[in-house]
Amino acid sequence: MFNPINIFLKKHFSLVLIILLTIFAFSKILMFGHISWDDPEMIFKNNYVKNGELMELFSHHFVGNYIPITMIFHSISWFFFEANDFGHHVLNITFHLFNGYLVYQIGKILFKKDFVATIGMAIFLLHPLQIESVAWISELKNCLSTSFYLIATLFYLKYLFTFKMKDYLAVIVFFIASCLSKPSAIIFPLILLIIDVFIKNKIEYKQLLNKIPLFFISIVFGIINLKTQSADLFINHAHEFPFYQRIAFAGFALFKYFVLFLFPYNQSVIYPYPNYHLSIFFIGYFIIATIVFLLIYFIKNKKYNWLFMILFSLFNFILVLQILPFGEVLFADRYMYVPIIGLAWLVAHLILKLNIKPVYFTVTISIMLSVLTFSRANAWKNGITLYEDILKKYPDNFVALNSVGVECMYLNQDKKALDYLTRATRVAPKNYKGFYNRALLHLKNQQPKLAIVSLNQSLILFPYAKAYAARASAYYQISDYSKAINDGNFALSIEKNNIKALFVLGNCYSDLNNLDQALGFYNRCITLNKDEPDFYFKRAIVFGKKQNFKACLNDLIVCTNLNSQYYEAFYWMGVAKINLKQNPCEDFKKAAQHNYGPAVKAYNSYCM
Repeated sequence: MFNPINIFLKKHFSLVLIILLTIFAFSKILMFGHISWDDPEMIFKNNYVKNGELMELFSHHFVGNYIPITMIFHSISWFFFEANDFGHHVLNITFHLFNGYLVYQIGKILFKKDFVATIGMAIFLLHPLQIESVAWISELKNCLSTSFYLIATLFYLKYLFTFKMKDYLAVIVFFIASCLSKPSAIIFPLILLIIDVFIKNKIEYKQLLNKIPLFFISIVFGIINLKTQSADLFINHAHEFPFYQRIAFAGFALFKYFVLFLFPYNQSVIYPYPNYHLSIFFIGYFIIATIVFLLIYFIKNKKYNWLFMILFSLFNFILVLQILPFGEVLFADRYMYVPIIGLAWLVAHLILKLNIKPVYFTVTISIMLSVLTFSRANAWKNGITLYEDILKKYPDNFVALNSVGVECMYLNQDKKALDYLTRATRVAPKNYKGFYNRALLHLKNQQPKLAIVSLNQSLILFPYAKAYAARASAYYQISDYSKAINDGNFALSIEKNNIKALFVLGNCYSDLNNLDQALGFYNRCITLNKDEPDFYFKRAIVFGKKQNFKACLNDLIVCTNLNSQYYEAFYWMGVAKINLKQNPCEDFKKAAQHNYGPAVKAYNSYCM
């Protein structure tokens, strides 16, 4: 009965071990939550994802990326798991395991050596550098795009032997799917060129022709990516160094990637730009010169397997070497997700040249990497552990200080939040985000005058809609309606659907008893977001002032359905019912039981 199982395990022992170790290495992630970087905007606060609005997912870009297929998968995940982080983590891990299987299949076809394919799979699945792409829910785009990328590669390898049009069309379809999952897949046609060289030892005219449609697709998605990155302010002009310096930084980044691959120690989600000096220049250009020398050597000596493996990693690095600067970091673990495959194959070929039994090396490296990855996963427990892990390595990193400050604010750890945000403004006095977030903390703590001071500093650095809307809210809190209205309108002139500005303007006009204008702003708020109870409550108050108690009651019912602990709304429901000649006692009682003062008095007057 167990003989077939025993035979299978004996034949595929290494593969089974790698899969089990991968599940072990990433298992604790399943118990972790999501983080405040990208996850809320991409999934947890994204109404298009929650409502499965397919057309909206295709017509919008998210966090600097046009990735509709990834967003569809997020929407499917939300349909099954909603806000349960466990399910979203399962999806990332599943695609990562699937990608490991694809890497194994491609390795077998290319190199005809099971050991090379197995080591490629083991290092790809288990290396600690992969934790960022798997543990970060928003990086589903990395795992998903890689799945389509590798499937397209398998179809291309099949096409090279069959020359069937259906296989070539499958290459195009899966390549497009990969680009629609993450734009970095546009590098794919270059990978196919080096596959041609590896297999045929030359590039034929016919092979060049079949790349033309693929390069056209790459150009289209490249342009789309540039536009979305620019629109969401991800192109970082602060890092637009002279070209020779960018080349040096690119070489230095390649050096750091290689070091992290060999010695995955002291990892961080952020690796800031180092100060540019001669050592960076020499290391960067030395690495580039070394790579060029190796490539020329392998071409002259027709060592196409080594040429292929180096170029596979190098081409997959091209877009993230900050030649066109984006983001805040010079290099990142997640950028290694695909390039690590080429390096893994290199390791396997080097081991074959040594007198080491393949199975011993496979077991040893797999166990070692799984333990390192299991340990590294601790940093991803939550946002605070992640950001504080960065600060252990880079204590003056603005992005981490700002992020952990915001995270503490959300968790009502306001004293810690103020400390982190103040440190953020000190280390980066020219970055508007630190002042803006500190202002939000002051607003939360009903300190509008302090908020205005921070917002003034933020707006000097960068006059943007969110800061004007926040300052409008601060002016509203001190009843300076004219300044609040002025800032609110200015925010709308920059961003016509800024919902916070619309809400503040509605509040101002409501307090000034300009009820029709207030109603118009609240209507626009509800059109933009139908799930915010405050909007319905405030509009209900306006309806009440207009003596339209039926509409008032309807809005209060929606408000309390959205938030069953909105006890002030229950009190006003009672007031509306009195005016409609209905029994208010149940509503007054619910609010009074939670010590809402006016409700206690009303309940005693009407219901006792």
